[in-house]
Amino acid sequence: MVHLIFRDGRPYLFGPTWKTLLVPNDWLYSLRSDGATLSPRTWRSYAYGLGDHLAWCDREQLDWQLLGRVDLDRYIGSLATSDESINHRITLLARFYQWCEEAAVILRTPFAFRTSSVRRTGFLGTLSRDIARPSALRRIPRGEKIVVPSAANIWAVRNAADSWRDQLLIETFIFTGLRCSEVLGLEASQVCDVRLGEKESAVLVRITGKGRKTRQVPFPAGLVRNLQRYVVLDRKHVATETPRLFVSAKGKPLSASGVQFLLRAAGKKHALALHPHLLRHFFACHRLKYLTDLGLGDPLGQLQRELGHSQITTTMRYLHLTDEMRARIASDHQEFIARIAGGHVELASAWPRECAPAAITMELRASR
Repeated sequence: MVHLIFRDGRPYLFGPTWKTLLVPNDWLYSLRSDGATLSPRTWRSYAYGLGDHLAWCDREQLDWQLLGRVDLDRYIGSLATSDESINHRITLLARFYQWCEEAAVILRTPFAFRTSSVRRTGFLGTLSRDIARPSALRRIPRGEKIVVPSAANIWAVRNAADSWRDQLLIETFIFTGLRCSEVLGLEASQVCDVRLGEKESAVLVRITGKGRKTRQVPFPAGLVRNLQRYVVLDRKHVATETPRLFVSAKGKPLSASGVQFLLRAAGKKHALALHPHLLRHFFACHRLKYLTDLGLGDPLGQLQRELGHSQITTTMRYLHLTDEMRARIASDHQEFIARIAGGHVELASAWPRECAPAAITMELRASR
């Protein structure tokens, strides 16, 4: 039996006699300290997956440090779940055993790897990159297409949100394509310190994503202005010491589960199963079509950089939509924003009626 507990959000694994499992816990900690994952949800899923594997080894009276490929195949065969979940478990275990091998904890990883070549075509020509993947990974047909809601449905959900903060939260997702952890990691200073010119349609904001990798993401000027108003007119009334941009009514940073709940609640009003990654899909599909229409030499590579994908194959999931969404649009970024707004060009421009623009200017200057 293996026990899993959480202290201050950090997972800890214990053996049958509640003895600390040092090596597995060190690996779980390294995921966070090395920046391999910044998402608490991903951290928990890795802990649950590794704990399940160690519990199976205990039931089968096997030493996980001496595990062979035959035993590994037996464990994988015992997983009664979907192929996607099995592949996720294989991937995390391969990372764990590779880390143990590099740390000289085990002599050799029980995984076999195969090398596959990923090709990418751009204005520099065709580039290929070899990637080593666990050979135990199951092949999943990619014939299914990503289905995203229409702009009308997305905006109906946005308008059904309970508060101005929730509306801005949804707009931040659909206009930037950020992951949930990246949106929740935004700080108020990142928008308050921005100086916008009258003719600027977008500004670049530095985002820290998976693996602590940074990238520049364009934020539409209208969204930035509205976030500044939110900080000055709404967020300031909440007693909080956190630098995070989006906070709860109690002044605590919004959690991933809280965002999931509010999106689910807003989506139910329009029979739409809404979650943060669906909004990321929505942005990616429209953004790729926009970049393609611009005639860029490598629209897929540009989208990959904006989304922060480490593998181009992840971005390629959106390729099938480029023909389905064919429409001519101008090159200005603001027109791209108007396009996915579905005609709702005013966005969340309306701030509380009792607040005058002069008061907003004064508050903004005072906050700086």
